Amino acid sequence: MIVNNNPMGMGRVRVQFPWQEKKNQKTPWIRLIQPHSGAGKGFHFIPEIGEEVLVGFENGNAEKPFVLGTHYNGSETSGYHTPGNDIKAIHTRSGHILKFTEDESIIITDQSGNTIQFDTVGSNITITAPETMSFNCKNMLINVSQNMITNVGMNVSESTGMNKTETIGGTKNTVVLLDMISNVRGSLTEVIEGDVNTESKNERNEIVGGKVITQSQKDTELHTPAELKKNAAEKTNTH
Repeated sequence: MIVNNNPMGMGRVRVQFPWQEKKNQKTPWIRLIQPHSGAGKGFHFIPEIGEEVLVGFENGNAEKPFVLGTHYNGSETSGYHTPGNDIKAIHTRSGHILKFTEDESIIITDQSGNTIQFDTVGSNITITAPETMSFNCKNMLINVSQNMITNVGMNVSESTGMNKTETIGGTKNTVVLLDMISNVRGSLTEVIEGDVNTESKNERNEIVGGKVITQSQKDTELHTPAELKKNAAEKTNTH
């Protein structure tokens, strides 16, 4: 096959028969058999220039050739041969691969290393991207029936345009090895049905721009092994 760029976009090709080589002749544009074809749909697999094709003739008419398909030869092999014929594959010129294996897996790979692997035996799907993976959608719903683990090597940023709700059926444990900063521009409300225990290994400073009101339905106790000081610029009232 020597020409595959059909100017009319009809998927036709031009081939050169062995007896045409000496005079550098070639066939007119001839049709190519596809597994399925139709207006705006079907298969589009055009042979590459230099590949060996098999040609048939309509009703045995030598003036009406058509390409039945391509085939391997002694100098061009697929590279997917196994003794048990365990692999079926589609491999493009640029290195994109769709591979079906008889160990019950499907692997989609591109030349940069992006991979989607379906493991039928283990009921697993593995997606690998050497660089960035992006999801763009209107709504997203993720359901995990058991465990979910997220490992991030560097930074995590979250941005929510409106509200965020978290519901945890058991315990939430947050471990911060360095500093933790919370900025709330509106009000902060905490409703706790059990006890609140706060422990600071060093000092604790609270700065309030307005009043501080502490209400207790029972006793209030302050304990310190050192001195307890009250400093007021005006009056101090204890009731």
